[in-house]
Amino acid sequence: MTLLLRVAYDGTDFHGFARQEGTRTVQGVLEAALGELYQGPVRTRAASRTDAGVHALGQLVGFEPTLPIPDRGVVLGLTSKLPRDVGVLGAWTCELPDGRPVEPRFYNDGKTYRYRIRCTPHRVPTTDRGEWHLARPLDVAAMQAAAPAFVGEHDFAGFRASSCQAQTTVRTMLAVEVAAAAAEEPAGLSTVAASEAPAIVTVTVRGEAFLQNMVRIMVGTLVEVGLGRRPPTQIAELLARPDRRRAGRTAPPQGLTLVEVHWPEPWPPADWQARARRPDEEPQPLADLV
Repeated sequence: MTLLLRVAYDGTDFHGFARQEGTRTVQGVLEAALGELYQGPVRTRAASRTDAGVHALGQLVGFEPTLPIPDRGVVLGLTSKLPRDVGVLGAWTCELPDGRPVEPRFYNDGKTYRYRIRCTPHRVPTTDRGEWHLARPLDVAAMQAAAPAFVGEHDFAGFRASSCQAQTTVRTMLAVEVAAAAAEEPAGLSTVAASEAPAIVTVTVRGEAFLQNMVRIMVGTLVEVGLGRRPPTQIAELLARPDRRRAGRTAPPQGLTLVEVHWPEPWPPADWQARARRPDEEPQPLADLV
């Protein structure tokens, strides 16, 4: 039997999710707290290896419990042991018909990431750790015109980190949406001249699986469209002729949040036997995760 945890964290002060000896990581902190709760070593498996500085609201982590602690007790116990930048939002048991451990990485129905960009000249300390302070207006309409080109099955070789070791670079995006939002701070508080452009721009991406840094490079390319440096039609060209040098910059990590790992309902999925392994974020050398 596998116990699944829905985990949220502020990735600012972590060197990514995956455990690394001598380095503060989300997995390391979580396993230390689980070790206290279960009075012995606990090894976890996650749906996504987020990079340094990237946040999560809905990361999924699985492990095999060694003590019969109720789900609610696990959540409350971990809440008392974890630092303020990691939280467990829920816990539930999950089993496969053949008794094998459930791998969150292979049995999910995809993931949703959201990237947040602040376009105002000023910073806001209460939100700054979770956004890219671009400090320049963006043409949201142009970005919205460009985004649909990412949807569908494409070769994203031009939208991955040079250190990415994925066996295949073909991925399927289910939705890519750009939206504008007003700033949370009340109008009139800033004495800096206001712009007619939106204060906040978000890019939400849902896909079946992703390459290393893929969402951040997609966002960086869309931002260049929003700044008028590329036409919206160029996205299709970049996908048709993949070349990392032609795509946009890698957007900084702090604006990215893993919003949700979509879990099959009902469980188990009809194709559970075929999900033993499928393309996803293949393991990267730990030193290359940035």
